[in-house]
Amino acid sequence: MIKYFEKLSPQKKKPDGVNVWHFTDLLRRFYLSSSQRLQVRSPVNVILEHLHSASELIEAGVEFKADEENKCLLELQYVKGVLTMPRLDVSDTTEIHLRNIVAFEQAHYPHDTYITDYLKVLVAHDLILLENQLPYFVLDGLYNLATKSDPSFPSFLEFSFKYFEKFNPQEIKPEGVNIWHFTDLLRRFYLSSSQRLQERSQVNVILEHLYSASELIEAGVEFKADEENKCLLELQYVKGVLTMPRLDVSDTTEIHLRNIVAFEQAHYPRDTYITDYLKVLDFLINSERDVDILIHKGIITTLLGDSNEVATMINRLCSNLIQPNMNNEYLSICQLLNKFYEKPMNKWKADLIHDYFDTPVKTATSIAAIILIVLTFVQTVCSIYPLVQGS
Repeated sequence: MIKYFEKLSPQKKKPDGVNVWHFTDLLRRFYLSSSQRLQVRSPVNVILEHLHSASELIEAGVEFKADEENKCLLELQYVKGVLTMPRLDVSDTTEIHLRNIVAFEQAHYPHDTYITDYLKVLVAHDLILLENQLPYFVLDGLYNLATKSDPSFPSFLEFSFKYFEKFNPQEIKPEGVNIWHFTDLLRRFYLSSSQRLQERSQVNVILEHLYSASELIEAGVEFKADEENKCLLELQYVKGVLTMPRLDVSDTTEIHLRNIVAFEQAHYPRDTYITDYLKVLDFLINSERDVDILIHKGIITTLLGDSNEVATMINRLCSNLIQPNMNNEYLSICQLLNKFYEKPMNKWKADLIHDYFDTPVKTATSIAAIILIVLTFVQTVCSIYPLVQGS
């Protein structure tokens, strides 16, 4: 059989020791490494979430190089800024071959999806980009046509929830969920799992100002991370303590949020719950110092490596947005935070910290000045005391 299909085996594999289920499995075997060595797999749920496009990588200085000698497509190498990839010859049959191999891997090798992994690198996040969306009912209809002969298949909604489960930290169930498309599904994962949406303010009543995290800290507000709550939108403020669920920032965060915000602007202009959350975050974060505070408090974790990148990302997400109204709960929390800051005693405390203790240098200088004043006072007392006692 290998002789018959030899034109599909660029690595010229030998039949010795090869065990296959059928011809599709044999075709898959041709794509795997001829050394019989399969790469070590990651733990469950540790998968590729984002990869920058080839044009972005080239702009950043990465060099792409073709490996003319290696005939195994899967053996990619990256050394000192050079990504080396074997040549992929695309013909009329390429899609048919790869599509069948991927379907076979999903069914028979769910934990060894080497070919699927290779293709995922090429199509990383296309499924959640707003410009790539098809109406969900169209996809659902096609899926039902393809699976109607086998009632054991899950519904397309259940299949979608399973496929995107890594974006569903609240483990929301598909029952009763109606969506426009995959971007809408991603938005649904961010909303409260309780199905309860907070009341909205009247038109044109929106958040106009909120002091930054560093200013609020200086005034005495305490920031606290809610480790148990997986819904980012559920903020709480009680007696000077602002509690926020943890936001995990990675390379994919901006892509996800930007697409959700664009979708809300177009389809949910009066129910912009994700935009409201980002707006509050935008006010809290004005600089990398604000990000550092939230990271220190456990409210933000980041894989970007630079606090300034996080601040820029949040501020950029909230530029040129239209908000006819806002989440009433957020408005109430922000008004309480502003009132707390503007209390004379808290404001005086914040000004004092900002002017004299907001950096290590200022703190050291202020402490030295205080010590100098105290010593001067003691010296003055000591000088006057003998005169007073003598008189």
